[in-house]
Amino acid sequence: MDRRDFIKKTHLAGAGVALSTGQTFASASKERDNKSLPDGIKNIMVLFVDQQRQDCIGCYGNDIVQTPNLDRLARNGIRFNNAYTPAPVCTPARTCLETGLLAHKHRLIFNTARLSYQGGLQDPESGVHFFSESLDEKGFNCAHIGKWHIGTEKNKPVTRGYDDLPYYPDYGYPAKHPHYVEYLKKQGVNGFNLLSEIRDPTGFRSYSGLQEGPQSASIPAYLASQTVDTIKQYAQSGGPFFVSCNFWGPHAPYNITRKHYEMYKNEKIKPWPNFNCNLSDKPGVVRRYGEYWKTGWFTEQNLPELIGLYYGYISLIDEEIGRILKTLEDTGELDNTLIIYSADHGSSVGSYQFWDKGFGMYDVITRIPMIVSHPSITPGESDAFVTLLDLAPTFLEAAGCEIPDNIDGSSLMPILSGKQKAIREDYIVTEHFGHQMPFWQRMVRTQNYKYIYNPTDEDEYYDLDADPYELTNVIDRVDKRKLTEAREILMKWMKDTKDPVLFWATPML
Repeated sequence: MDRRDFIKKTHLAGAGVALSTGQTFASASKERDNKSLPDGIKNIMVLFVDQQRQDCIGCYGNDIVQTPNLDRLARNGIRFNNAYTPAPVCTPARTCLETGLLAHKHRLIFNTARLSYQGGLQDPESGVHFFSESLDEKGFNCAHIGKWHIGTEKNKPVTRGYDDLPYYPDYGYPAKHPHYVEYLKKQGVNGFNLLSEIRDPTGFRSYSGLQEGPQSASIPAYLASQTVDTIKQYAQSGGPFFVSCNFWGPHAPYNITRKHYEMYKNEKIKPWPNFNCNLSDKPGVVRRYGEYWKTGWFTEQNLPELIGLYYGYISLIDEEIGRILKTLEDTGELDNTLIIYSADHGSSVGSYQFWDKGFGMYDVITRIPMIVSHPSITPGESDAFVTLLDLAPTFLEAAGCEIPDNIDGSSLMPILSGKQKAIREDYIVTEHFGHQMPFWQRMVRTQNYKYIYNPTDEDEYYDLDADPYELTNVIDRVDKRKLTEAREILMKWMKDTKDPVLFWATPML
């Protein structure tokens, strides 16, 4: 089945319903370079989600969650099994994607608006280049739709080569954003309202809510509608385009409309194998993280309901992605477009008895989905280690732009073209700086083991062949030769990247 056929045969919720956002773009009438790009790539489409576990998508082996659009996209492209976030928090990861720079180099190491008590930078320093600026200079229509979460208004998308579309400051959840409120009126809904809500017993934290209105009123549908309008207008201009649709989901709280709120209500969902993990061998901040989220009420009986709501959010986004893909088909741009689906980081959803993300370099948080599709790609899967850092150079190469020498990622084009099986050695190193409070970590991940360096606490080592769910830290009994190998890999990476932790780690490693 070719790309056109799989889009045509996809069941799309709300197909044929007009959901126009009424937006227009002055830049759509600009003269653009209409030359076809390498390997038949004219346009680039990014579908980016927030807090998506890799193991919660059908094509990655989950046999409960329904993700037909992503599954078919994977069958017509390459699914990367070892994709990792460079830093498992929103702002650092998203800035890594846009710049191709490691977090300790771009220095937005914590989420925007947390600078006052965490350190790091609020906005990138002058001279930090975003790939979108190069694409704009090359003649692309560029649109960033939805969540941005990279710095203040000094660094909003329109300052980085993107067209001037609705902007959502800081984390930006748009429940009260004027543009979304006006959109809701067109769906017959008076504002963002929850008909019911799941909170912890103390009322401290909201975990999920049933949103009032039809599916078209949901935030994923709102973003998909903006994306549909943008694609149509850019397609009319005739020039190449870069469109990035950035969903706030499936980040908690899982506020979704009725169909998807109830979709997995009767499914037999089991808690994660690492839900009731013994945390006594983990760093102290991990052991106490549940206290912050007040997750002591989680049980093997009630956690499956929250997992089902997470699945519902994922399926809702998948349906709206289907609508975006259908628009590419209808405008005749599907076969001209390099499509990438990925996420900023994963999510715990109850693993290790905590919620969200924040501390810990476990795969549920650091491993992400990454699917790349284009007719020039031979369908398949790849076990090569890749990261969000690799997307900026990939986009630049696809667009025929120069790749800066200082960029830390490597273009995926050699893998996508079938010329190489990998773009780095058979391991990945990632970094973490904490979330609600600082807690610096570094991770070495290979096919067989994971080593986590915790400068202010005990280190961790997981034998992934024997312990794929990272239950037991064997740092005190692992073969010293294996531990030395991991530490040597990390030391070399620190030296090569000028990691600021190096001064502390040198005598320790």
